[in-house]
Amino acid sequence: MKKTDYNPLDVFHPSSRKGGPRNHSAATSHLQNDKYMEDFDKAWHEMNGLSMQPKGKPMNTWAKATAPPNMPCSQKYPSSVTMLWSQGPSNPDGVQADISNLPSLCSAANWAKNEVVIGSSDHALYIVDATKGTHKRTLYTKTCGHTEWVSCVTYLPDGRIVSGGMDAKMWLWPTGSVRGIQMEGHSGPISKVEFDSSTGGVISASYDKTVRLWNVGARCSEIGCMSGHDAPVLELGVANGKLVSGDRSGNVILWDPNTADASWRLKNIHKGHVTSLAWGDDRDQACSGLFFSGGQDGYLRVWDPRTRENLAKIQLHVNEHGRGAVSQIIAGGAAAAGMVVSSGADGTCRILDPKMSYSELANIQLTNFPYSMAVAGGLALVGCGDGAMHVIDIVKGTTLYALGAHKGAVRSIDACEDRVITSGDDGNTMLYYF
Repeated sequence: MKKTDYNPLDVFHPSSRKGGPRNHSAATSHLQNDKYMEDFDKAWHEMNGLSMQPKGKPMNTWAKATAPPNMPCSQKYPSSVTMLWSQGPSNPDGVQADISNLPSLCSAANWAKNEVVIGSSDHALYIVDATKGTHKRTLYTKTCGHTEWVSCVTYLPDGRIVSGGMDAKMWLWPTGSVRGIQMEGHSGPISKVEFDSSTGGVISASYDKTVRLWNVGARCSEIGCMSGHDAPVLELGVANGKLVSGDRSGNVILWDPNTADASWRLKNIHKGHVTSLAWGDDRDQACSGLFFSGGQDGYLRVWDPRTRENLAKIQLHVNEHGRGAVSQIIAGGAAAAGMVVSSGADGTCRILDPKMSYSELANIQLTNFPYSMAVAGGLALVGCGDGAMHVIDIVKGTTLYALGAHKGAVRSIDACEDRVITSGDDGNTMLYYF
């Protein structure tokens, strides 16, 4: 089949992997996700009897984080992409790397070094060459590394890696080394780690109900503990010194970047868990300064911390039985064509226009539940539970094509101008060139 013959409704599976039973099929991927959450809950309940007194919070906490001396992190989502993206990859089969026999859970990309790091449920991290699609290095030894699932990971600008796991541990991995440095502080499973480019610090969220700030300069240390949640913290939104967090009880807290104190507490704004948080792109006037929250109730809400207003409350991702959840939100910027893009448990991707009071421009049906999402040059890339990655034209609101990337859920997507790397429940990574 020529690459120009793509049918928008077709899903292409690499020919080298046709046939045979799926080890981690779409039919069981939601059960694996439930098991993941159950393990989190179990760990949390076991911690109830432990002392979790937070460390004192110094004033101007965020200013104390020392930025690495190297260049800033490359843009997470590319503003432009090659023309071939609209037609499909040069090789629809892609380049596969079999890195583990257990599901992958998270990833981060460093396009300056052409690397992607994958966090796995086998407790290890795998570094993949983003030009060749081959495995380069494993971050796991007898003395260094996680003892449970790797739940989150991020790159620092100088190439170092910070990972968090179900074991309540965080690790800082020096560039080119497999000997990590343990970052001690949290007493519960780590749900998120993010790098803040404006301060050079790392922010983490945990099931111990705290958000913590870390200095990752020459001396790696915890420099602030932000307590205020009454439930495990599941989500973080970090952008240019701004920080918002969301918990399992539907609460969201906006934090003062100078004192690490809560500056705006939003109680029970979602029924059930907070499932997604995102800041609007500061280069986009329609979204700048706003943050967006999504919940297990299927609602997407828009918040202006400057005026303390809820600008919009939209029921987006709810099925005919009134159930759903907002899985991912990306708001504004050239990569998202200035739109707000969301995906959810109702099996759809939605496109909203912030310049038109967040009116819905498109409702795109996916082939399965979405597990991951990225944007690139006006395209939305949505990874689903059946292994398909949908490529959606955001402006037109249509699916261009879908790639059968994995045998099971697509857990992560990292894209640059001319390629994308995905990881999934089958323990593989896939590299596609455009």
